[in-house]
Amino acid sequence: MRITTQMLNASMRKAGLPVNNVSLLNCINSAGSSPNSLLSALNKKGIHTENKSYEKLKGQAEQLQQSAEEMASEKLFEEARKSGDLQSVYEKAQDLIKDYNSTVKSMKNTSSPLNQGYRQMMKEAYTDSKDALEEIGITMGNDGTLKIDGDKFKASDVDKLEKALCADGSFSNKLSFLAGRVADNAKANISSASSQYDILGNNYFAAASKYDFWG
Repeated sequence: MRITTQMLNASMRKAGLPVNNVSLLNCINSAGSSPNSLLSALNKKGIHTENKSYEKLKGQAEQLQQSAEEMASEKLFEEARKSGDLQSVYEKAQDLIKDYNSTVKSMKNTSSPLNQGYRQMMKEAYTDSKDALEEIGITMGNDGTLKIDGDKFKASDVDKLEKALCADGSFSNKLSFLAGRVADNAKANISSASSQYDILGNNYFAAASKYDFWG
């Protein structure tokens, strides 16, 4: 049953309170002025927005982990070596870089100090393999995002590509591990934000229940 302003006014008359055409929205807004109310919490802490940011980051980190695992597949390079065609390897590298950049950008939009640590570790993963990656056309800009030079990449031989992207301890292997940790941290923050939302919501509706809206 929908609560209307008329129903609210009738309840106020019954309770002997002045009506003055008070709307339900005004009452909710007034309740929202309480420091423990749901509306106040949402305005001050942005729980809903924060939750959305972590949901987005979780999806992107999981995609990065998948791209990194596919890039580190020995089978990918074996097939390229047999066919002499590097197109499939190049496409996987493009996916890896796109997902890396998306994840890094999303991490900047969260408040978790742990994410900032992971972002630095991802940058260091590139730095550790910088020489090998630059030789195949993968470079990092001043903003921390990656770029790929298609011509330089395709001009590299399979062995060089495999060593830079697939060997144990390679860039791809490190990213797979780190992306998994980023996704786990995002999931934990989603759960935490949802719990805060629920607690604050219960507080809000408990306060609102003091009003007899039903007459």
